[in-house]
Amino acid sequence: MYLLRRSAVAAAAASAALILGAAAAPASAATGGADAVHRGSASCVNYSWGDGTATWTVYYHSTCDATAQFWVKTGATSVFETCITVKPDAKGSKVFYNKPLSFGYKKGSC
Repeated sequence: MYLLRRSAVAAAAASAALILGAAAAPASAATGGADAVHRGSASCVNYSWGDGTATWTVYYHSTCDATAQFWVKTGATSVFETCITVKPDAKGSKVFYNKPLSFGYKKGSC
């Protein structure tokens, strides 16, 4: 009986160690693998985006006095240019399926 109880205690301790180890792994992975955030501005439009795996969301804020346009170039094999129109003091976001490569400001319309 003593041997059976000792085996049960050892099994419970091993299970607890596995559970605690599994719970600690995601926390350490989350702190160690933080995504980089990139920030910049194109004239009076500020933007930021984080390193994504499948999609990249670009967040923007216009500090312009009038409606402004800025472009985002994306692409892995081909380069695509997307024009975004932003009203004065407006914020927004746009999802891209290719990594942003460069940004620029356009006077007038795109």
